Amino acid sequence: MIIDNKSFWMYFLETNFPNAYDEESDIFLSDFIFDEYEYDDDFINQFTQYSEDIFDISDGYVDNPNTIEIPLKNHSFRIEFHAGDTVYFLDGNEIGCTGPHFILRKISVQTFNSFIDGIEDVRIPLLILPMVALNDNEQYVLYIRKIIHNGLNCIGIKKEHINIVAGMIISGLL
Repeated sequence: MIIDNKSFWMYFLETNFPNAYDEESDIFLSDFIFDEYEYDDDFINQFTQYSEDIFDISDGYVDNPNTIEIPLKNHSFRIEFHAGDTVYFLDGNEIGCTGPHFILRKISVQTFNSFIDGIEDVRIPLLILPMVALNDNEQYVLYIRKIIHNGLNCIGIKKEHINIVAGMIISGLL
């Protein structure tokens, strides 16, 4: 299963939170992951169907992308992984993407909470988070931070990096 692969998660963190930033260190999450973690580029290129000419041929999109389907209560959530973009769908309708012309923050914290209610795998909420619109309500921030911490602890993020990575993701959701 793809979510059991550490390289997948490093790729996911690097590419799906384009606004995740740590002001104190002056570093984006994508750069932090690139600098601090190793992952299998060949695996990611195969997963996203990357090729040298994919951007010339189709602007980074593939006809049959790899997907992750997340069954939610009363909803379906699908993520398509292309060489140049990650596209998010709710009930079959595109709601956002994280590529060069990213569209984020389409799901409220309350809706997100209803989506993840009953999901036991603490990694799954991380997959939905790029679409969450977080405001600076302290209660919501603490709630989302706990969810992020739980997920990061299970995907190969070093203990000493959990707080900084969680903080970057929070900043990108605000």
